Amino acid sequence: MTDLIISLGVAIIGAFAGWSLNEYSTFRRERPKLRFQMMHTPENALTEKTLRTKTSISEYSIEIFNVGKNTFILDYFSLIYKDKLLIDCFIDADKRVILPNENIVYTLMEQDTNALQYHCNQYQFEKYDVTAYSIDGKKAKGKLEVPLFTLQTNFTYSNGLYRR
Repeated sequence: MTDLIISLGVAIIGAFAGWSLNEYSTFRRERPKLRFQMMHTPENALTEKTLRTKTSISEYSIEIFNVGKNTFILDYFSLIYKDKLLIDCFIDADKRVILPNENIVYTLMEQDTNALQYHCNQYQFEKYDVTAYSIDGKKAKGKLEVPLFTLQTNFTYSNGLYRR
């Protein structure tokens, strides 16, 4: 009789564990998956450097790939370093929809580029954390490597201090 109770208990626990793992794997497959990549803005889209203002488009863009199975309707994304918000990037209404295996390009403004370069100089890092928000409240997290900013950071060591 005890063997029957033990085997029944193990069967129930096994069924529950199998169901839980199945639900978890479904959740992981269905969640949004975005990848982010820094790139240069094409020359023909840029304003001459001397004529730019802080709200002009800059030489840097962020390409956002949807590598998930579902369409992602992007509202905005945030660039974060060590839980500190650096900038928010709001997407135009006509570019919000990212189909599976498709991408969009967000071009940074001059003020965003200057802020990112400043933070890169201050903290000497090569990656930002990115949190993307959809219009229905879903989040997608990722990393953005910023080698273009890192290469511009030129530190020299003099008198025990790093100087630019």
